[in-house]
Amino acid sequence: MKWLNTNALHNYLNAAIALVAGGALAGFDWTLFGLSNEAALKVTGSLALAKILINAVRDGPTGMVAPPPPAEEK
Repeated sequence: MKWLNTNALHNYLNAAIALVAGGALAGFDWTLFGLSNEAALKVTGSLALAKILINAVRDGPTGMVAPPPPAEEK
């Protein structure tokens, strides 16, 4: 699948984190979906941890602190 790589997965996780955390912090009532605000924030933390673990597996610990490569000119 060319459309689902680790960068795309990070973008999806960022969107999910923004939706869940933003709603929980803004006072959105998550009980309609079976979640309390505390559970919604735990989901957010789990998604953020998943992003860190994906980076650790993909790039390795040294790759996570290395400077980014230069952007390609188009």
